[in-house]
Amino acid sequence: MTKTLTLSQSQTYMWSALFIAANIALPHLFHLIPGGGVMFLPIYFFTLIGAMRYGWQLGFLTAVMTPIVGNLIFGAPAAAMLPDMLVKGAALSLVGAFVAKKWGVKFVICLGAVVAAFVLVGLVELPFMGAAYAFQDFVTGLPGMAMMTLGAWLTSKYIK
Repeated sequence: MTKTLTLSQSQTYMWSALFIAANIALPHLFHLIPGGGVMFLPIYFFTLIGAMRYGWQLGFLTAVMTPIVGNLIFGAPAAAMLPDMLVKGAALSLVGAFVAKKWGVKFVICLGAVVAAFVLVGLVELPFMGAAYAFQDFVTGLPGMAMMTLGAWLTSKYIK
């Protein structure tokens, strides 16, 4: 069973900066595909990997800073999308780190973390945004959820 790695404070900041940069670059590639951003949810990819592999601090820092830095530098994501993306990223990082610490990083655990995080956020958004918006990630983002799950599992399994 792969465990979450413990990092020093400086290592956490270094890895966070790397994951933030990757989380900003990856969406630019996926947005070349029509609907690729909504379908593949690339801004959350390294958030989940960081949280499950290195703990909630790195995952949370990556989740919060990625959309803010991306917006400030490139104007993407749009400012109107920031609250939603911050909540989803924070939930994904906290749930991912919690389940990885409790049960390890196995494929089914990664999948459970992704589904649980997006369900939790959907339930929070439901009274404010309606069902179609709150659970849109399950309609259009299934390829992204699969990619995050596989990526987190492979990273923990093969990268020491």
